[in-house]
Amino acid sequence: LARARTGSGKTAAYAIPMLQLLLHRKATGPVVEQAVRGLVLVPTKELARQAQSMIQQLATYCARDVRVANVSAAEDSASQRAVLMEKPDVVVGTPSRILSHLQQDSLKLRDSLELLVVDEADLLFSFGFEEELKSLLCHLPRIYQAFLMSATFNEDVQALKELVLHNPVTLKLQESQLPGPDQLQQFQVVCETEEDKFLLLYALLKLSLIRGKSLLFVNTLERSYRLRLFLEQFSIPTCVLNGELPLRSRCHIISQFNQGFYDCVIATDAEVLGAPVKGKRRGRGPKGDKASDLEAGVARGIDFHHVSAVLNFDLPPTPEAYIHRAGRTARANNPGIVLTFVLPTEQSHLGKIEELLSGENRGPILLPYQFQMEEIEGFRYRCRCPPPGCHALSD
Repeated sequence: LARARTGSGKTAAYAIPMLQLLLHRKATGPVVEQAVRGLVLVPTKELARQAQSMIQQLATYCARDVRVANVSAAEDSASQRAVLMEKPDVVVGTPSRILSHLQQDSLKLRDSLELLVVDEADLLFSFGFEEELKSLLCHLPRIYQAFLMSATFNEDVQALKELVLHNPVTLKLQESQLPGPDQLQQFQVVCETEEDKFLLLYALLKLSLIRGKSLLFVNTLERSYRLRLFLEQFSIPTCVLNGELPLRSRCHIISQFNQGFYDCVIATDAEVLGAPVKGKRRGRGPKGDKASDLEAGVARGIDFHHVSAVLNFDLPPTPEAYIHRAGRTARANNPGIVLTFVLPTEQSHLGKIEELLSGENRGPILLPYQFQMEEIEGFRYRCRCPPPGCHALSD
């Protein structure tokens, strides 16, 4: 059971020993039938693609000896069955897709599995995967080695620990949940009204006060498209990333962002990072949004490359959500900035976030952003004109 902050290399931490075991077994052990010996469970399709890619990169010089298959996409069932017939060494997927293949007998693990990895363990139950996971475990052998990897330890991880592990070794790195102030600068800016938030964002992006790539987080699907329309009228190019988009579209957007086609992505995570709903599928969100793809996660684990800034246009719904949003920047020793927009009515909720971040250190974590709203008052009239198809910003 391992906990380490987002972006600290948890995927490599389980992939390297997995590859070592597989290669050692093939090099020194008796000749045995080709079979699936490693299973990696992740909560989202994007994370499945990312985990597969990372394992394949680590196995670049032994690609002939170790094969990795990703079976997370529901629309590719037929081709996945063909791949599974060849018995890859490692299979990566979401619990629902893995269980589906086990029930169809296109995947058999009872006699061969040696390693089970549950990545982003603290998110699996909140996605409604509890029943699938319990059913899936019935198809596994009695003895295997298991890894539970997580950015946080919560009650869901404790429940998973009791379900999957037996007297585990717990690796809890003595580190803060986010990088220190020398690497990650965290600011808050109090906006008196909703209109002030739009005005400030316009000024930050149009005047290039935020440089480099940025992720812009909002709490609902409707807000993401509304914000995109607002920025587009000022020729500020952005793209929207959320769970309602098809998998190929989401991966294409992430790829284009990483390649520099976009400097700003508007992302939603309200349904992904809300309070866990045990044993239930998510329905409509609080704002009446349609249910997003159950296995589409944005804020958690996805590897956006070289993100300079995370802008919390809407205050994160939970302190944990703040940590995972902020974890998209300042990765792998690169510097980063998190700027959180706060309304006066949200000050108490912001205090809970700071309390979680501060721990034993009682000093302020989110410093006041030194910005004078009076200096951009001349732009306000522009922000009062809603873009076509948008409601008035003061609604």
